[in-house]
Amino acid sequence: MPVDSLRDIIARCDFLTLTDSATRFPDRPGQGLPLLAIDTPSCQATIALNGAQLLSFTPTGGDELLWVSPNCDFSQGASLRGGIPLCLPWFGPHPSDSSRPNHGIVRTQAWDLLAATLDEQGRAVLTLGFSHEADAEFEYDFNAELTFTLGETPTLELALTNNSRSAFSASWVMHTYFAISDISRVQVEGLDGREYADKVAGGETFSQCGPVSFSGEVDRVYQDIQSPVTIDDGDRRLSVAGDHCPSVVVWNTGAALAAEVGDIGPDNHTGYVCVERGACLNDTWQISVGETRRARMSITPC
Repeated sequence: MPVDSLRDIIARCDFLTLTDSATRFPDRPGQGLPLLAIDTPSCQATIALNGAQLLSFTPTGGDELLWVSPNCDFSQGASLRGGIPLCLPWFGPHPSDSSRPNHGIVRTQAWDLLAATLDEQGRAVLTLGFSHEADAEFEYDFNAELTFTLGETPTLELALTNNSRSAFSASWVMHTYFAISDISRVQVEGLDGREYADKVAGGETFSQCGPVSFSGEVDRVYQDIQSPVTIDDGDRRLSVAGDHCPSVVVWNTGAALAAEVGDIGPDNHTGYVCVERGACLNDTWQISVGETRRARMSITPC
């Protein structure tokens, strides 16, 4: 989308401003990226055009929902550590070629702002789009749209269309970094008795007993989860619900790995927990020629 089209959309929306990461996140490293700032009576939010990534969401009079690493690198083509990255069209390492980027290709690409409006309830509704032509990194054509509905709570809806001449598989997650008081106090509820693949244990399968708690690195994938899960950090409780989002990923680096990951850094693991909705492993989407698949994640206090 040409820059003037982006600016035309913004010019029609008094709740929307084009800004940049140097202004919005002045203490973070990197060369700087364009951001969309949303300000309505219900909320204030920030979206990066890079990856169509919601970086912040604060309900008016409330607390910030999302965590962005103090070491997040705002450089062109970087993976932004925090907010809600969209991992697509694969989650984690590529299933057959480890040289391809982790978590797919869309999170490091520039998306187009397709539409922005206020709905009848005064919520900001923004749709961003990305079009991929088959190449060496992903051999199929597709379009992706991500629609953000931002009122007192946020909802994200993904639409993925297969434009190729053959079907393909796509795994994906909305990789949400929730801001928390302290990881040692956090519990994730709603997964008791469900099996999970433990990536820390090389993918071995275990059964969840009680709520998920965090005393070190946790990296688990739960499949065929239809109900919401709840994050309780002692200060607030949040429900993370998914429509056509059967996979739940729960992740925190723990202290040792955080110190080794440059864009997280020592002791910064204490401020976030990732609870993600999507479709991966056995839940991976099989998308027919011309088919559009849709999914929605919503986050509400409870």
